[in-house]
Amino acid sequence: MKVLMVHKFYFIEGGAERYLFNISGLLSRHGVEVIPFAMHHPRNVPTPYARYFVSHFDPDRILGRMTLRQGLRSVGRVIYSLEARRNIERLIDDTSPDIAHVHGVYHHLSPSVLLALKRRGIPVVFTLHEYKILCPSYLFLNRRGEICELCQGKKFWHPIKERCLKGSLAASALVSVEAYVHRFLRTYRRTVDLYLSPSRFLRDKMIQYGFPPDKVIWLPYTIPIDEYVPSYQSGNYFTYVGRLSREKGVELLVEAMEELPEAELYVCGTGRLEESLKRFVAARGLRNVRFLGHLASEQLRAVMRGSMFTVVPSIVYDNSPLAVYESFALGKPVVGAHIGGIPELIEPGQDGVLFEPNNRKDLVRAIRVLVADRSRLEAMGRKARAKAERWFGPEEHLRRLMVVYRQVGGA
Repeated sequence: MKVLMVHKFYFIEGGAERYLFNISGLLSRHGVEVIPFAMHHPRNVPTPYARYFVSHFDPDRILGRMTLRQGLRSVGRVIYSLEARRNIERLIDDTSPDIAHVHGVYHHLSPSVLLALKRRGIPVVFTLHEYKILCPSYLFLNRRGEICELCQGKKFWHPIKERCLKGSLAASALVSVEAYVHRFLRTYRRTVDLYLSPSRFLRDKMIQYGFPPDKVIWLPYTIPIDEYVPSYQSGNYFTYVGRLSREKGVELLVEAMEELPEAELYVCGTGRLEESLKRFVAARGLRNVRFLGHLASEQLRAVMRGSMFTVVPSIVYDNSPLAVYESFALGKPVVGAHIGGIPELIEPGQDGVLFEPNNRKDLVRAIRVLVADRSRLEAMGRKARAKAERWFGPEEHLRRLMVVYRQVGGA
């Protein structure tokens, strides 16, 4: 079998990319030929298929300060990239894949690749890593930091009114137009054979927004469990792992450390909030917050393995954060916000603690539950590891993925 693996990035940027490389390696080890299609980028993993990749494009840099003129120039690439369509058609013609497994195409590749796959008769499975199909600005979050679902019912003009994408009128108008164009073309409804949702929460949202229940299947992510050696001992710190961005709730967590002098927070990751968070820590004289920056996989696992637990403080509908998977695999409980797909993963009192999202007082309470009673950590960590083995193991994931591929006619 040949699987065309379509995603905007071909390097590890976040959870979506970690999953992509996890399943690509898993498929390859079981005799499946994986053919990547992505965007050129200096950080890309080398591949002989790079000659088919589309030119580099950085919408994040443009969208934040977009003028109307820049917006008009970006319309073609974001809404319907002719380059991406031509390149993927050439790749299909040269390799004859049996199926396409699509991840993220928005902005960097554009949904033109889905229409190209449809024209070539390639079955399409689409893993939902975020809410872009339902929310033009991805996050169900307005610029005031509040949950927002005003676009439900295909009212895609709301981003223009709310300026919810980076506070920019031009950028918000661009994604509104993008949403209306692909609603008119019915791109996501007529080109995708099956959607895979890593959380039940996102599956329910897709159905709530009008997608047929039989076209959206719940399939959690997988991680290479054997590479995660658990430890049930810990130091005097807990970890945050992820992007340093507003929606992840990391500001709330760092601010909460003023009330938690009895433990340390190790912040693992980088992002647009990094400098402002460091300034906050310096201004308040906090000695219990350490910024470790971007860590390679083994370094990150070592830091998490030595921690008491991991905190996932998202203020948005986080889908199915891999930080929970990895923490459980390493034998560490999780303190998680009760929002999106996070509470599906955590059984309070057994392998973690839940708290009210965007509530500093309740976050402090939840952290103290574990810090103040460290005798519980080993038992909770063992239950977390057992759950990771049951839910996230690669062999069961591969079995279910192959069933999906056969279901859509890919084998």
